[in-house]
Amino acid sequence: MAVTAPTARQIPEVRADLATWAADPSRDGMANWLHCMMGSQARTSFDHLLPPGISTTRGLAARTAAGLRAAELFYVTSDMTALAHHAAKSLTDHEMRPQDLPAPVGMLVFEDPPMRFEAAGNQPVRMITWGPWLGHLAIDYWSGTREYLDQVEAALPGLGLDPAESQAWLREKFAHVRPGEMASIHPIHGFTYLRTTLIEPGLPDLSDTDPGEVALLRLIQATWLLMGQSIATSERVDADRSSRRRIQRMDRDYGTEVRMIRLRRARTANGAEPGEQPGTREYQHRWVVRGHWRDQPYPSLGITRPLWISPYIAGPDGLPLIGGEKVMVLAR
Repeated sequence: MAVTAPTARQIPEVRADLATWAADPSRDGMANWLHCMMGSQARTSFDHLLPPGISTTRGLAARTAAGLRAAELFYVTSDMTALAHHAAKSLTDHEMRPQDLPAPVGMLVFEDPPMRFEAAGNQPVRMITWGPWLGHLAIDYWSGTREYLDQVEAALPGLGLDPAESQAWLREKFAHVRPGEMASIHPIHGFTYLRTTLIEPGLPDLSDTDPGEVALLRLIQATWLLMGQSIATSERVDADRSSRRRIQRMDRDYGTEVRMIRLRRARTANGAEPGEQPGTREYQHRWVVRGHWRDQPYPSLGITRPLWISPYIAGPDGLPLIGGEKVMVLAR
């Protein structure tokens, strides 16, 4: 079944629904849903960081609810995602600082899913949320609920079970859930939680991390970095009137604005590298400069951070072009 991605103006209402679901302590809330999906004996890599007496499911749900209430909202268009894909391939390990994030706590929806996440059932990642948790930066990955259900339905025939065996399999899988407490598998907000990744302070050690998860993390980091550079534009859009009214009835403290992130139309001075003053050198030809990251110092902050330099043709107009490499420039 085709999946229709939400528009930027629909994101505030999606956030409100998600936050309500995460804070719901009943059988259809996030904590009970996680309990049903993960199993009673499920363990995560961050269980030991939780306070005594707090289960993983309750801790995740409480943190998700609080984070969504405080999150700044972002919507990344297809062209920006395509550029992030390209730029992520050459992004190396670097320390993610608070200044590199578009907001301390945020929710970002992709117009097109950037990639599938093999570590979570090969689901397309359509949204990420993030914020501080347990002394780390917590990044949550979300898929579309309809896609999750399609995958479950497609996998059941492969089990080769008749109806009675299917019921027995389900009873065994959810044996830890008491009768009448099975959580709804189809939350109304349209997104399904996949998993949480915790990033330690400092330079992350990804040597033992699954390559698929590293690729996804690189893509997210590249997206965040590009959002803070002049190559991106940010347009504030608001939820429509009916959505605003519904959101305000749920909680008057919820904001209804979203920042839509687009790719800026390419504009570079002829013959000059971005950041270089034209006329300071004499050249006898033109050449192709591939897109690449450059460490850019920020003296006022006392830090350096990766700066993306887009592909361009350098050298004065009218001179012969050497090389012959193809240049792919994403522009609007």
